[in-house]
Amino acid sequence: MPRRFLLAAGLALLAPPAWADAVRMYSYDPANAETKATAGPLTFEFRQGLFHTTMISVRATEAQATADLKSATERDLGPAGLTPLIGARATGRDLYEVKADQDGGALIAAFCPGATRAWMAFGKPRPYGDLRVYVFGPAADGGPVRLCRTFDFSFHGAWRMPAGRGVTPDLTPQSPLPRY
Repeated sequence: MPRRFLLAAGLALLAPPAWADAVRMYSYDPANAETKATAGPLTFEFRQGLFHTTMISVRATEAQATADLKSATERDLGPAGLTPLIGARATGRDLYEVKADQDGGALIAAFCPGATRAWMAFGKPRPYGDLRVYVFGPAADGGPVRLCRTFDFSFHGAWRMPAGRGVTPDLTPQSPLPRY
């Protein structure tokens, strides 16, 4: 029995690509009229590992606009955190600040009018799954952080981005959904 365990552990260590981080892009279509009018289709770039998923950026799928994201904590939103803003039952609690440089300022202005900073909270992106995105920002008068928008998206397509090469289709299971 111990030999089998050691053999299995050794084989797992010899196969690092299966366990290594992969950068992926998932595209989503608006699932309701408000999301369509305000956000349109979005593409999220993220790093996915065996035990973690870290968002990198959000892109306007139909325009050349990209906003980088950085990890944030609930304390960044103020003393109360996420629960008063989205409720205790909300599942999308991974929080990221939208960087205001480059196209980020335009995204902040569109998603949270009057705010100069914004945060986005969502769950782990999953192939063929829906995604709810919460956008927060301070009031224009510098007041406390508020919920600006709630966007609902339906999955459109998945991409994996190999290091040093262009975008190639992901190896997700076959689906009737089109891929970019």
